[in-house]
Amino acid sequence: MYEKAKKLLKDKNILIVEDEESLREIIVDSIQEYVKKVFIASNGLEGLNYFQKEEIDLIISDIHMPKMSGLRMSYEIRKYDCNVPIIFLTAYDTDENMLQAVEIRSKSILKKPFDKKQLVISMMLALSSTIEDSNNFDLLKGYTYNLNTKELFFNKALINLTKKEQRLLELLLKNQEHIVPFSLIENFVWIENGATADTIRMFINKLRKKIYPELIQNIQGIGYKLSLK
Repeated sequence: MYEKAKKLLKDKNILIVEDEESLREIIVDSIQEYVKKVFIASNGLEGLNYFQKEEIDLIISDIHMPKMSGLRMSYEIRKYDCNVPIIFLTAYDTDENMLQAVEIRSKSILKKPFDKKQLVISMMLALSSTIEDSNNFDLLKGYTYNLNTKELFFNKALINLTKKEQRLLELLLKNQEHIVPFSLIENFVWIENGATADTIRMFINKLRKKIYPELIQNIQGIGYKLSLK
């Protein structure tokens, strides 16, 4: 089982959000040999900050924490990313927690205490289902985008994207049924530096030239959305 875990998790960045230091250390010790990188946060606010700055493939989060709970953090993350898998850890699996976790579309809830095997299996299942659900996106007119490799293709020919172009396209893809406001684009793509509405507009026009103009629809005064019709 652990050999399969290494194959599946070796290229994945994991975010652990847990306020109990001893448990954080146990989780890191349990998974670090299988994954690419582990990011550690002691509360939901720190976790949200890491998610906005780093490329995160899976989140493992406690529910009850100071400053910001795991559930509140996850609600905020879902504004940016509808698909990143989330595993919740809790000592209190109440009906309310369960319901909120379902609303956030978490992959599973692990009740404390849990062992290494339970954690690794939960991670494998969460990432396996995500890969099956959202590996390749058909952007129509011969264009496809692979979320795992972050590659854009036109009729199987690779189109080079900058890191910001990748983040923008992924943000639009993960929220393809919704309008993505300027503020979310600025926070997710430009992170610390910020960007004006004109900067975002010019950047999107540049990206449109690499695909086709109709794909990214401008919602006047609000933001942008993908038009996959």
